Amino acid sequence: MAFKVLYVEDNPLNTFLIREMLTITDYELLEAVNGKQGFEVALNARPDLIIMDVGLPDVSGIELTRHIKSQTELKNTPVIALTGDASEEVAAACRAAGCERVLHKPVGRFLLLDTIRAYSELKVTPTNPNALNPPNGATADNKKKVLIAEDNRDLREIFSHTFNPRSFSVKVAVDGREALSQLEQEIPDILILDVNMPYMTGLEVLTRVRQDARMKHMKVIVVTGNAMATHAPEAELADLFLVKPVNIVDLMTFAQRLIAKPN
Repeated sequence: MAFKVLYVEDNPLNTFLIREMLTITDYELLEAVNGKQGFEVALNARPDLIIMDVGLPDVSGIELTRHIKSQTELKNTPVIALTGDASEEVAAACRAAGCERVLHKPVGRFLLLDTIRAYSELKVTPTNPNALNPPNGATADNKKKVLIAEDNRDLREIFSHTFNPRSFSVKVAVDGREALSQLEQEIPDILILDVNMPYMTGLEVLTRVRQDARMKHMKVIVVTGNAMATHAPEAELADLFLVKPVNIVDLMTFAQRLIAKPN
């Protein structure tokens, strides 16, 4: 049974963004545009998680959360509050109403997806289900291997959570030098490289990788916060170049496509 997420939000753009983000997951997204509809959907559909906009048009999300938590059928349903008010007073009111967590708008899609994932194992619906999610389960030998070289701890965690552990084996490196050290021990199917890392940049690692015949079949995705880096000569050595903030859906989709291509 799919993990059901109810998103109570009156802004259609915000709803569209989360709908797009969850497209390749097994989560079932339920939507409500105001407090009245949100309560009715929650009561009838019994979601596993509720994402609650505080500034709803008909009733405060805080008041709605309090009402939801007063219902026997819904009192244990976790509620994540979204608010544009960064004051501690609003955060305290959300927690007092029963919200498990308070996120401030604008909420990055990485953070939002990672928050949802914390309440349920992320299940990605792959483009090629037989390749990425074998019917009998992947063994350690046939899982696709991913190495993530990123010096930002939060991004390492988010990128790692993108890959379903049933089908992928993920390792991480905190800088370019460590990435090369790990590549000496094991060659992954996909290497995700941040450009700006200590000791050795991602582009330097990429150059070294492309000079090693043992790694000629390895796919390399380079990510950077500097759009100008896409014009560097080394950029042409990458299979894919993504500019931060990286859409997590794009990352997963592109990774699937890369490993599906014949070498």
